[in-house]
Amino acid sequence: MKEFHIISSGLSLITNAQKAGVLEGKGVREEEYWDNVLQDGKKIDDLFDFLAKNPKENSAELNTFLRVVEGKEPENIEVYLFGTKTKSNELCRRVIERFLKEKGFIIYTPYEVSGYFWDAQFDESVAKNEFQKGISELLDRLIYLAMKKQQEGYKVYFNPTGGFKAHVIATALAGFMTNSEVYYMHEEFNDVIFIPLLFYLPKGKEIDVLKEISDKCLISGDEARTLVNKFQDEVNRLQVYGLIEVEKDQTSNSIYRIKITNKGKLIIEQLRQIIK
Repeated sequence: MKEFHIISSGLSLITNAQKAGVLEGKGVREEEYWDNVLQDGKKIDDLFDFLAKNPKENSAELNTFLRVVEGKEPENIEVYLFGTKTKSNELCRRVIERFLKEKGFIIYTPYEVSGYFWDAQFDESVAKNEFQKGISELLDRLIYLAMKKQQEGYKVYFNPTGGFKAHVIATALAGFMTNSEVYYMHEEFNDVIFIPLLFYLPKGKEIDVLKEISDKCLISGDEARTLVNKFQDEVNRLQVYGLIEVEKDQTSNSIYRIKITNKGKLIIEQLRQIIK
């Protein structure tokens, strides 16, 4: 199956390169300096060589991505690497994209969101508004893109490793809302962590089941077993997404109680408000 990886890009490559003495220790706000680097083929080649020497160690984004796609055919994998509208982030993305292309991965047209620092050069209030607007537009775009690729038969992954915290949150949320795989690796972890689905909107008969359990807070005995027998798939999905808890007798392994979780209560109340 073809894969589509949506990756939030940060500045770990630059930070690591500065520590190694490959780049000067300039701040990310210094747009003029990073613009000059972007025009300097020698510096870009040096940064690329630094990345290629140890991509997992020198780029947080690649550290997770390369582990997830290890052993898979690059020509079956498309990458959507987005970041902020800043020269420093553009530099990171340009070098990472070059590395991925040389490895045979397909690069999807990138997307830039407000970099804040870039806009703040002109007007602080405009920068804040553009940043907020950019986050909202980013979430909408990522959801659209994930759904589009899923309809085309792709397995969609979200990698919210890099970028501003707001971008990381939006990336992960888009993954949860589209039932995609979301993976991440903290610096202290030794392996990739696939984050369980933290957000799910029930639909169809799932809503009916959730309402029935919510009205009573919990059901037990024969009533619980009857509900499971009648709506096996729906109950299983609601349990997987953490909206209900199904408890079984440890001796007989028979279901004896089903109760709604706090997350389930929140979602069903929101749905009731929408229906009203």
